[in-house]
Amino acid sequence: MPTPVAIHHLSRPLALLCLAVERFCLRDLSLRRGSNLLLAVSGGADSTALACIFALLRPRLELKLSALSIDHGLRPEGMADARHAATTCHGLAIPCRIAMADVLRLAHEQKIGIEEAARRARYALLESARTEMGADFILLGHHAEDLSEDILLRLLRGTGWPALGGMLARDDARHLLRPLLHCSPDALKSLVRHMELDWREDASNNDSRFKRNRLRHKILPLLRQENPALESASKKLWQMARWDEEFFESQLAEALAATPPSCGMGGGFPRIILSRELLASLHPALRLRLFHRIVRQFYTMLAQQPHLAPNNGQARADTLFKLETALQEGRGNTYFQLPGGLTAYLQGGSICFAHKKAGPVPNDKPGHTDILD
Repeated sequence: MPTPVAIHHLSRPLALLCLAVERFCLRDLSLRRGSNLLLAVSGGADSTALACIFALLRPRLELKLSALSIDHGLRPEGMADARHAATTCHGLAIPCRIAMADVLRLAHEQKIGIEEAARRARYALLESARTEMGADFILLGHHAEDLSEDILLRLLRGTGWPALGGMLARDDARHLLRPLLHCSPDALKSLVRHMELDWREDASNNDSRFKRNRLRHKILPLLRQENPALESASKKLWQMARWDEEFFESQLAEALAATPPSCGMGGGFPRIILSRELLASLHPALRLRLFHRIVRQFYTMLAQQPHLAPNNGQARADTLFKLETALQEGRGNTYFQLPGGLTAYLQGGSICFAHKKAGPVPNDKPGHTDILD
């Protein structure tokens, strides 16, 4: 299997592609030289290009590489695709393991859709392999068109800003990197062809039962007709979102340092109380982000207790908006119910977040109490 031993063996456009990925890794992703990286490879064009690029960057960045390919058990050819991916990786001197997932069983047990079950199983197996191999990060092959799809999916879900700007290129919470996020898929395929490699096409990517595929094949082509530079526009939106996210986080950090939340326990469950002084010091945009952060923290804690873990790990945006409206109107003695048994109790300009099993709110006053969803 002929492969170039260095980037300078590539044509100029393909060499520039690899160097752009290297620059993105060092500058935007803060990837350290000498990192230990686990590549997620499926056998498709994008993950094959991911393996090629990092095999070429390996000596330049002193990287240690390994790979994992997953058969989700959904297609008869799934194992053949995984073996193809492993063979490709071995040809690039990247050791590759194959893992099996029982997506249908997971979907049935957790009462979720097949797409979501496949995603959960995939990330769980990748994280398990990363831990076992001692890798610093998992590398994913998402590219520029995937970013446009993700932004559109988030728009349809009603995602707020700055999360509307699309998937993270570096996700420290899940040890994920997406180094190809601004690469054209056509350029990635050109690199794979140049290296005389091939890839496997996943027929399920054309299945119109899945929302992402309907957007990919029907909606996004129409948007590109209106704006041929759609991916460039998505990249700019993504960059603005990252800057705004950093700004919001810095503003919240300053406010929380000046007026820290009060944390306690009730019935063995944590409570977090946001004081009137803290809430009054924040713009509504920051308060909403603070509410979302607190709820997310609770879901993370509850996820460690399966009998309490919420079926829906997402804060309901309409409830958080109602909470903000009630705060602005000066209402009190009002409970807001959130998925997973969480409550937010508004009283005297302060808000107490807790699990419903935490018991009465401290200093609760008798009287009429509204309960809102």
